Amino acid sequence: MVKVTARALRGRSSRLRALLMVTAAIVWPSVASADDAPDPAASAEEATTVVVTAQRRTTALQKTPIAISAFGTETLGDRNINNVRDLAGQVPNLYVARVSISHTTQTFSLRGIGEADPIQEPVLAVYVDDVYSPRQIGSGIEFVDIERVEVLRGPQGTLYGRNSSAGALRIITRDPDLELRYVSELGYGRFNDIQARGLLSGGISKNWSGSIAYVHRSRDGVTENPTLGHDVNRIDLNSARGKLRYNSGGKLDALLTLNLTRDRSDTRSYIPADQPGGFDRRKSYSEVEPLQHLDAASASLRLNYALSPNLSLKSITAFGGFNLNPVDYENDGEAALIQKNLIHYNDQYATQEVQLNGDYGRLTFTSGLFYLHERFFVKRDGFSRTGSSPTAPVSRLRAHNITTTDAYAVFGEGTFAASDVWSFTLGLRGTSETKSFWFDNKVLDANRNPIAQSIKGEADKTWSAWTPKASVQAQWSDNLLQYLSYSRGFKSGGFDNRATRLDLATLPFNPEKVATYETGLKGGFFGGRLRSNVAVFYNDYEDLQVSFYDPAYVGSRRGNAGKAHSWGVELENSFRVTDRLGINLSGGYLKAVYDEYKGAGGNGVNADGNPLINSPQQSYGAGLTYDLPLGTAGDVKFALNGQYQSNFYASALKRPQDRVPGQGFVNSSIVWQTPNPHVRIALDGRNLTNSDKPVTVSYVPSTGVLHYNFADPATVLVSFRYSL
Repeated sequence: MVKVTARALRGRSSRLRALLMVTAAIVWPSVASADDAPDPAASAEEATTVVVTAQRRTTALQKTPIAISAFGTETLGDRNINNVRDLAGQVPNLYVARVSISHTTQTFSLRGIGEADPIQEPVLAVYVDDVYSPRQIGSGIEFVDIERVEVLRGPQGTLYGRNSSAGALRIITRDPDLELRYVSELGYGRFNDIQARGLLSGGISKNWSGSIAYVHRSRDGVTENPTLGHDVNRIDLNSARGKLRYNSGGKLDALLTLNLTRDRSDTRSYIPADQPGGFDRRKSYSEVEPLQHLDAASASLRLNYALSPNLSLKSITAFGGFNLNPVDYENDGEAALIQKNLIHYNDQYATQEVQLNGDYGRLTFTSGLFYLHERFFVKRDGFSRTGSSPTAPVSRLRAHNITTTDAYAVFGEGTFAASDVWSFTLGLRGTSETKSFWFDNKVLDANRNPIAQSIKGEADKTWSAWTPKASVQAQWSDNLLQYLSYSRGFKSGGFDNRATRLDLATLPFNPEKVATYETGLKGGFFGGRLRSNVAVFYNDYEDLQVSFYDPAYVGSRRGNAGKAHSWGVELENSFRVTDRLGINLSGGYLKAVYDEYKGAGGNGVNADGNPLINSPQQSYGAGLTYDLPLGTAGDVKFALNGQYQSNFYASALKRPQDRVPGQGFVNSSIVWQTPNPHVRIALDGRNLTNSDKPVTVSYVPSTGVLHYNFADPATVLVSFRYSL
């Protein structure tokens, strides 16, 4: 059984908007361990049940009008999804960068809306166990003991703590209970890839339970660096999570969670187009040691209290942050100094959310209050040449600034079932956010010592907005649901934390706003064996927030693009052909365009009519699984999945150098469940076709630098798992 909590359903509401999709991924019951093995007698209807925990009610998956793609434990395994980055190509019209500045930093774009700059606030909100992550740094999470992953499309806010204009990514880990569970898994693969995962969970006393989960990942580099004399793009990650739960067996359910992450992986080394002796996609010549030291921690307390059989109160309190020091990288990949950055980031945040959830039969609702306080510290020592010549003068500047955010929100959404066919949803969110920006920038000498004041000052501004949502749903039959929705999304304005000029540092950029229209169908056929969902949407953006290179400024700037729009179609199908054979097919079409984007490349260089960055027009996914019983020798599951996305542009200027070519990836796995029900052996293969096309590109005309990033080469991993 796949479970999607209320929050997803809040998601539902949360943008009922869509439709659809809770589809394809979840099609098969979970078989993560012997204890979770599906009951062969379970009906197809039971296999599609969605459990909504916070609202104390259950609904069939295909009768839940949510724009959501959900991945249960088994589907995550079948599709080789072990971390957030592995979602690339798995969800129609979701772009997940296959390569980022570091292993635990991740950027996204959904339906054309995205945030390519990892230090900016995300437009796709990431939640881990209902706790919001305010930055994309640290969002590249390795999975361990995952119960499910959900991707909600469209603006979220009337049912979620944090407003987001693109959607929400929810990662839900398993909560402890009184049942003893033990899992240990060790894998070894190409490039000395070592992966270890472990879990211990169970009861402590009648009302208390707890769990400890751990993941380790280490791997040699996949790229050679002759300048440094060693390989680069290495991985070195350790992460742990502890949970302590109190369940009174009646009204109160309390959960305390602590997360710790230590990442010493390399920063990503770029592959320059200009290389001595000919181009090699596995060589970088950067002279900067790719250091990255990330330490992150968070703690949260979730309280659920049943006020009555129809009314519940929920509180989520969280504190967290990260210290990333140093993070050293070069933007060119060449041996000569062109542009390098030596940076220290520090983030501290606190959130408080309180919800009141009601279920009175035909009327269900969620209402809440939300508060976020965040302090984001940046110290960036940047070194760059002012021209393309190796003898050109070097600019040495330190950007030192702190952005403080205080965000308040009140939100609510209710659904009324007027009849067995028709139901209506209305939601509203009020948001007020204040940003304070302090900056003290210096000019440096060759040894990074301050020698002069560049700019110094502070600024602040408050933005407010009311964002509504409305939808209507029609349950035409037990197997066919249709819905139509309208919603608005909002992302507050801010200040440019890369600015090195006083006028730009004190100039706020505007909030980003989006209006989304969507309609969809969700159908179940052949007794629930086939589930097919389709959605059609249109997004209208105002003041889209962007980071762009300004040649007059000789650097990156933060601002607004003006107007843009996107529309598209998404289709997800999952078909349990027989008890042994399962097939999933998905596809997305996206047309995303800047309507007005003046000065995208400096004064007079506009991007009007050009496609939005990181927005492939076509994306497809397909997969199959086959279960082969071996009698007394156990069982074997074969899984094969592939993804393809068409070309897209990494810059709004749509230059030939900015084009990322279309390409596909193929993964597979063979899992042998041995005669011992506690022992499983698996062989996983990734990028089996060894795709050799770049997945990111960057071009800077002032220096003539063009560099690429490539996906990791073909790999195999053998793993051994023991579970109780």
